[in-house]
Amino acid sequence: MPAVPRTEKPIFCINLHPPRSLSRRAARNIVIVLACVTSLIGLVFWAVGAWPVIGFLGVDVILLSLAFYFSFRSARAEERIELRRGNLRVTRISARGARQEFDFQPYWLQVVLERGEDDQCELYLRSHGKRFEIGGFLGAEAKTDLAEKLEKFLRQVRCQPASQTG
Repeated sequence: MPAVPRTEKPIFCINLHPPRSLSRRAARNIVIVLACVTSLIGLVFWAVGAWPVIGFLGVDVILLSLAFYFSFRSARAEERIELRRGNLRVTRISARGARQEFDFQPYWLQVVLERGEDDQCELYLRSHGKRFEIGGFLGAEAKTDLAEKLEKFLRQVRCQPASQTG
């Protein structure tokens, strides 16, 4: 596939991130409140002479902190979809920063939205008998919207001569 110059302006570009309903600040506040409540309970146990319980009371705070840490670390993952004349590029950046790029020729590309049970769906790009999942971390409604947008812009690229796109 011929290389597409990076200077060419994308016809369609979108950055996808895993959705998070809780901000880092809210998560920190929850951990602080839980630590305060646990400390108060620990003081009560210490006052009645059951001081070994204090160590076990801190475990829940530590586990919740770790859960938030791993959740926010996984939220750093990203998918970037750029459609240019003659090329659709999907760039995946993992939570650890590993970067992968996948290129597709838009003329042969199909956007496939497979609906399953319980309002679950999977979004694929299909070309030449192979399929590639995109937006795996998105919800059903977001995948549907993305599929409609991609189809619209792919149709636009296919219908316009190369000299008119961009």
